[in-house]
Amino acid sequence: MSTETPETTQKSPYTLRREAVARAIKAWQEQDVDGPDDAREDGPLGQAADLEDCLLDEGLILMPRSTGHGKWVVEVDGQRAPIAPGSDRPVGLLDAEDAADLFLTLSAADEYAERQPTIRPATEMEFKLAVASHLFGGPA
Repeated sequence: MSTETPETTQKSPYTLRREAVARAIKAWQEQDVDGPDDAREDGPLGQAADLEDCLLDEGLILMPRSTGHGKWVVEVDGQRAPIAPGSDRPVGLLDAEDAADLFLTLSAADEYAERQPTIRPATEMEFKLAVASHLFGGPA
């Protein structure tokens, strides 16, 4: 017989993420999409946008599957994001959590959505250039 109560059991981050995904899917399935105020387009693209909104409401973000090295690039309007506000130096390759953090920071800082931040997997060539730059010096 276990002496642990639900309050003392710690859930793993994976369990918490699965639960958040389940809540988002349930909210998406229960949406009233036939109402007169429904501005979404019909079909898979409209459904995908609705599901993405439900995931965002749960604090989740969709990211493309990583390449083998697991590094990411954050861009703003197609250019590498700056390493700091007002800087000309672009940020290098990032781990998934750092990329998501930078993406959310850039999105929150752009109150009027004037710029479009995106996250994408780093290409094999970008990864090789970053490794070479790290080993032999020079810009990343």
